[in-house]
Amino acid sequence: MWSNIIGQQRVKEILKNFFKNGKLSHAYIFYGNEGTGKDAAAVEFAKLLNCDSPLNESEACDNCKSCIEIDSLKSQMLRFVTALPAGKNDSDDDSNPLEKLDKEDFENYLAQIELKAVDKYHTVSIPKANDIRISSIRQLKKEIYMTGRSGKKKVFLISRCEMMNTQSANSLLKILEEPPKDSVIILTTSRLNSLLPTIVGRCQNIRFDVIPNNKIIAYIKQKNSAITDENASFIAGISEGSISKCNQLLNNNFLELREKVIDTLVSMLSGHSLKLGNNIDFIIGKKDKARIKNFLVFLIIWFRDIINISNGNGDLIINRDKTERLTSFAGKYNSDNYRIISAIEDAITDIEKNVIPELILYNLFFRIGSLMNKKKI
Repeated sequence: MWSNIIGQQRVKEILKNFFKNGKLSHAYIFYGNEGTGKDAAAVEFAKLLNCDSPLNESEACDNCKSCIEIDSLKSQMLRFVTALPAGKNDSDDDSNPLEKLDKEDFENYLAQIELKAVDKYHTVSIPKANDIRISSIRQLKKEIYMTGRSGKKKVFLISRCEMMNTQSANSLLKILEEPPKDSVIILTTSRLNSLLPTIVGRCQNIRFDVIPNNKIIAYIKQKNSAITDENASFIAGISEGSISKCNQLLNNNFLELREKVIDTLVSMLSGHSLKLGNNIDFIIGKKDKARIKNFLVFLIIWFRDIINISNGNGDLIINRDKTERLTSFAGKYNSDNYRIISAIEDAITDIEKNVIPELILYNLFFRIGSLMNKKKI
């Protein structure tokens, strides 16, 4: 049901009207910031296109066999395509790409699909899955031209389609040039400009909006009724309209990470190298890329708040419960905050590139230290 999608009222109305008017495109691109519900809406649309008893002429019932199977991502009427690790004999045209995966990669894939089935806002992340492979698009091509159920639509969801390599993108383009009548392709992406213009031009593009803070706060309170209004507002403020970012923060003990940001800065500024090292070990100890990135995001927010304090924009502070400490920090140190934030953003990019996190953090705090000086009183 459309209530499964957080916010996006404009998008919901567009998709409802497509269904009611029977004016379906053969291919769509759902684009917008990460975590705004593009995959979730694609699954909901697939349910509607195949629902046995639609509600109000434009909403999936969520109760029929078709809806239940599609929602579980185990339906013949919905194929979920995502980045996969390199498999055995990847050049073989005929075999299913999942059959080429080794046991560990296949188990990782199944585990991620289970998480995605439970939470459509979950971002599928499989180790060594760096691109959407040509074999996945070849498999799609085989299935898309097969006869489906009468009056229904096979839906092929290519999630984070910007991860297609050149071969995959060119192969998909050939399918888009000769689209089958009983199938719909939905591509989702947060990087529309990275796609081939010829692919973008052959699809109907639907932009997804960032999710308003009040919707994210309601989502947080629904997931954890014990969370305080202040903390829910804090998380919503740094989620930047993204449910996936919100979930990462909730799942990584955000209060502990935020305190670790402050403690690490104090260790660096006071010259306690042993404590600084212990803090860095704590941050990277779980080898969790999302956790490290969240720590760095909190670090950026701290220095953004320092900028707002220094400019007299106290109403823009995100760490409102730390206002006194921020004011004290800004009063004690001269810091090149914009260059510091730029250095932290570079560190986040390096984390994405799988550079050794310990090296990244040590270099980062050395760099931050060089851009800060204690004020002379």
